[in-house]
Amino acid sequence: MKKIKFIIPLSMLLLLTACSFGESTEEKLSNVLTEIYETEKGYREVQPLLAETELKELTNFQSMMELTQDQQDELSAQVEATATLLEERLALVKKEKESIAKANEKLVDLEAVISDAKEESDKESIRLVEEALKNRYAAHDKLVEQYNSLASLQESLYNMLVDEEANVTSIQEKVAEVNKQNEVVQQSVKEFNDLTTHLNEVKDQAFSTLQNQE
Repeated sequence: MKKIKFIIPLSMLLLLTACSFGESTEEKLSNVLTEIYETEKGYREVQPLLAETELKELTNFQSMMELTQDQQDELSAQVEATATLLEERLALVKKEKESIAKANEKLVDLEAVISDAKEESDKESIRLVEEALKNRYAAHDKLVEQYNSLASLQESLYNMLVDEEANVTSIQEKVAEVNKQNEVVQQSVKEFNDLTTHLNEVKDQAFSTLQNQE
């Protein structure tokens, strides 16, 4: 039997390998988790594209910060290009969120698996998997909200760089806001990854419990 395994190759990735069982509660649970994995396809596809776009945007920003207002034309062009990258990654995050939302809807199928389970220990093990998934998706919602707030601050910063009335002090203050919000986002990423690790643990325990019942 090949074990199902949730992993995080990027910051927020869920990977599941399908299993092959006989007709049992174990198989039903595997089927639901496989459906969740398939529903998260859009989420998985977004990850490398998002990482690539973020890197391009960061590179552009670092280049912009080396320019002066005397280089206004070049600065304006870079700001415009960087703002376009920001729009692109927000579109990717939206696609990611939609994929996760659809996967979250699949959790109702776990209720049927719980109802069909004969042993109370089996029911409880599957409930823990359901709870771990719910917590993971709730953490992702929180992460997206904070990520969008960060993007909004970054957009304001980009606009300030081409605003002739913006002074160095105000730009530095905005940079500080961006950095502070980025720390919040990074903490949310860690929480999401920790919840994925926990999901691995309760999932493994659930299948162990189900196998012991046979």
